[in-house]
Amino acid sequence: MKIINEKGKLFGIINIIDLIVIVVLALLITGGVKRVRTTRPDMVSETKKATVTIEVSEIRNATVEGLVVGDPIYHYDKGNYFGKIVDVKVEPFKEAVESNGKWVNAEVPEKYVATLTVEADAVETPDVIIIGGEQTRIGHQFRLKNKKVAVFGTILGVEVE
Repeated sequence: MKIINEKGKLFGIINIIDLIVIVVLALLITGGVKRVRTTRPDMVSETKKATVTIEVSEIRNATVEGLVVGDPIYHYDKGNYFGKIVDVKVEPFKEAVESNGKWVNAEVPEKYVATLTVEADAVETPDVIIIGGEQTRIGHQFRLKNKKVAVFGTILGVEVE
């Protein structure tokens, strides 16, 4: 008995192309089952209190007045709750300007820098700190909003208790 007969059948039972298709389908199915059954790392659902320091620069007085202590603040794009404003410090915005051959920081009229202290619920993993569903790192910029204002803020510090 030949392995492949004159009709192209393996051992006279099944066509070689059909066998290849069956083997590929079997491999895909077993790979899919293994992928579904793999155990994923446990999500840490325990939240901890975090204090986040955010700098919002080059804002006008109307925006400063909209940043009120006690107001909630949200991520602009997804609308997820970020935290509650605990403290707001406002300073005049300064810009480097050349004066008599020297560079000095001069105040820009009607522009301010607000430093917000926000109390938030954070999920801390070995790799990241997640606040409001987003990874939060020092230097990261977020667009934040509340019912009065929408601003770009830069994370200056994150302290998880």
